[in-house]
Amino acid sequence: MTEILIISHSKDIASGTKALIEQMAEGVTVHASGGVHGGIGTNIGQIDHMLAEVKDDTICFFDIGSSLMNLEMAVEMYEGSHNIHIANAPVVEGSFLAAVEISIGTNIDDIMDKLSEMVK
Repeated sequence: MTEILIISHSKDIASGTKALIEQMAEGVTVHASGGVHGGIGTNIGQIDHMLAEVKDDTICFFDIGSSLMNLEMAVEMYEGSHNIHIANAPVVEGSFLAAVEISIGTNIDDIMDKLSEMVK
């Protein structure tokens, strides 16, 4: 089943979004990382670690600026066997929509299409 990865500058945003998704779309695997050393920021090492843990194709969400840059670099360096997609959609709303769609069996290409419609 497709997994979700959330990257935020804030630990609270990352963990809160993960909690929301897990309550609303049971069974969907969500990886979340936010903040660096107790402060605000993102870290390519944290993203690499999460990508190493995915067990299926994954849709990634990010919040602002450097989180996208770090995510893109981590995906570029990813050597695993799963397809990793970066969604250009709001982190909370987009990951929530993706989780619900995953939970009802929607395929990843259709989910990515729905996510791209969110930013038109």
